[in-house]
Amino acid sequence: MILSGEPGPDPPRNAGHGDLRPEDLDGVAYLRSLSRRGFLTGAALAASGVSAAFALLPDSAQAAGGYQRPCGNVPISSSWQDHRNRTPPSGEPGTDYAVGVGTPVAAATSGTIRYVKTDTSTATGRVVGMAHDDGNYSRHLHLSRITVATGQRVSRGQTIAYSGSSANGSDSGVGPHVHTSLWLNTGSPTNFRATVDFETYVGDVTHPNPPDREVDEVFIANVKGSWYLIVPQGTGKPRAVVLGGDSNAAGSGIPVLNFTWDPSIAALRAAVDGIG
Repeated sequence: MILSGEPGPDPPRNAGHGDLRPEDLDGVAYLRSLSRRGFLTGAALAASGVSAAFALLPDSAQAAGGYQRPCGNVPISSSWQDHRNRTPPSGEPGTDYAVGVGTPVAAATSGTIRYVKTDTSTATGRVVGMAHDDGNYSRHLHLSRITVATGQRVSRGQTIAYSGSSANGSDSGVGPHVHTSLWLNTGSPTNFRATVDFETYVGDVTHPNPPDREVDEVFIANVKGSWYLIVPQGTGKPRAVVLGGDSNAAGSGIPVLNFTWDPSIAALRAAVDGIG
């Protein structure tokens, strides 16, 4: 999935992107909406040097590939997109992890407990909310028991609660599962519909190679021989991380966009943060 452009009267086309001419890339709006969906493998990242770039990201961006699933690698009974597709849409879109009652629920990353709801009232049942050190916020719903208190500091992987079925005034108001919601760049969410897909931010923070998975919007920009990893940051501009001229990023399997035409390079600089 490579787009390359050279100035000329009849630039080549790339059928994989709707026969877009390379000069179309000089529009900042188009760059911002350009979906660079790719399949990332840990081996490819390690070989390309991209994995090292994840360590250079600021904490708010490093969350991509850095969160721990609350109950490990368990089945998902309803995805974040499933919640959004409901009629009416979920009031708090999140990921439902299918686990039995009493399964330990771990903190996605280090942070401070900001909200504890110990009764079963409302559709959420028992809830624990946590402000992460990276500036993001998560909640876990339908719990059977909560083991932390408001204001308590917790570490990534620490058990903060146990899964349950609590909701609507009962300990069996829903089927057993853990509902996990994530908000970016907030210490206390007020718009409960403005969540993002928690699964997009799951990975190993110690060894920053995320698990093999499809990801949206991540791509590599080759700007006249200078290589950058472009990583989304929620609603803000994508972050550009320098990979270096000797990077093997082109062989990583991540989509590469080759910028060889000056107007396109200017557009890329306007559309992302961090390219000087």
